[in-house]
Amino acid sequence: AAAETPKVLSDTVSVRFDANVSPKLPWKFYTEHPTDTVSIGARDMAIFIAQNNSPLPITGTATFNVTPDQAGKYFTKIQCFCFTQQTLKPGEQIRMPVLFFVDPKIKDDPDARDIQEITLSYTFYPVDEGKKAS
Repeated sequence: AAAETPKVLSDTVSVRFDANVSPKLPWKFYTEHPTDTVSIGARDMAIFIAQNNSPLPITGTATFNVTPDQAGKYFTKIQCFCFTQQTLKPGEQIRMPVLFFVDPKIKDDPDARDIQEITLSYTFYPVDEGKKAS
């Protein structure tokens, strides 16, 4: 099991969390903390909060983006609300964790090793009721 755990480096990187909502989704969606400094290789957790401001239950799904692009392949999500659809009752607010780490291999990549800040951005969209998830 030791081989599966990446080595934690003394190097840190700043991770900025960005929360967006489609104009078609009447939700409030935001981060508990907008930035975090993480040790490369160490597991970390960010909390995102979503609230349904409509009188109806609504199901949303989140897409994500990691910038700069060179950092994307080193940013590993272990657990994420973006892996499943989220249904919120009217007025309901939920806290959604993201467990992640930045792979130490980023330091071996000449195009990525000097990155000081990584942005993890999510956008929530309404799930189209006409299309059923496969």
